[in-house]
Amino acid sequence: MMPHFPYQGPVLGTIAALVCASIAALVTRKVIESRDVAPKEHYRLYRFANTVITVVTVAAIIAFWSKIFEHKGQFWGLIGAGLAISLREPLLSIAGRIAIFAGHMYSGGDRIEINKLSGDVIDIGFFYTRMMEIGNWISGDQYSGRTIQFANAQVFGTPVFNYTRTFGYIWDEIRIPITYASNVKALSDILKDVGREYTQEFLKGAQKQIEKMQRYFMVQRFEVEPDVYVKVTENYIELTLRYIVDPKQRRKASSFIYAEAFRQLRERNDIQIGSTTMDLTVHPPDSEAQGDAQTKAADNPTAAVGKPQQMQDTTTQSEQRIIGDGKPDQQKPDKAA
Repeated sequence: MMPHFPYQGPVLGTIAALVCASIAALVTRKVIESRDVAPKEHYRLYRFANTVITVVTVAAIIAFWSKIFEHKGQFWGLIGAGLAISLREPLLSIAGRIAIFAGHMYSGGDRIEINKLSGDVIDIGFFYTRMMEIGNWISGDQYSGRTIQFANAQVFGTPVFNYTRTFGYIWDEIRIPITYASNVKALSDILKDVGREYTQEFLKGAQKQIEKMQRYFMVQRFEVEPDVYVKVTENYIELTLRYIVDPKQRRKASSFIYAEAFRQLRERNDIQIGSTTMDLTVHPPDSEAQGDAQTKAADNPTAAVGKPQQMQDTTTQSEQRIIGDGKPDQQKPDKAA
């Protein structure tokens, strides 16, 4: 008769849980691939399902092995205490991964900013999110070449700025200063025409996204047409063009608008670029203000404020005047008449 194996139940349960997890992952992948969704949504659904299957499988394995302990409460207490102390950050990162996918915070390909780190998300793992960095020493929103990796737990209590998730465009501005005598209306018309020329291709798409946002969020209607604003400063008049742009094309958009606007400015004589100016008046040296040699010789600043002198200790003299020095007073001689 073969001896009884005490861990037969947990071992078989573990094997069964792993087999079921593999089958569930395969079926889930087939179902997701059969759906006609965008690549970003496909990535999010697959990662989210993978996370749920993994968490459920681990929980089932722990439950199977808990049966070999006589006191289950003691077992779960030890497991909970150990996980809470030693695995706090990894568990928070797993919870953060679930929150990222379930809460639609961001997905692969989104451009985000978190803790002053900006980039395009390339992968969301169980513990870390990886993204291609933009900015830093690069003046525009373009890749620096570095890969950023941060813990998923950072999404708890930290603002996450998503450039592309809910509304796929952002607003940008360019500023052009001109002199007071320039034709403000002419430059305003030029900027509006150039802005419309650039944004006309995706204005319809932006309008549709706004309508979609209004079905799910309390978003007021806002204008997406390019507009120009005028500001008068102490040195010039500043015209600001506000327009929408694809977040990943921001630098190219501003470069195109600047180039086209300046091309048209060269053809006009009534618009001059302004700048900060300063009036400088130069006076000849004043001999009287400088002072002659006699005045300089007579002027002694040290004598005016006085030279510091050493303080004398008068404590002993004060005591003698109050209590006396114990000697009979000597008669002072009379002064000669």
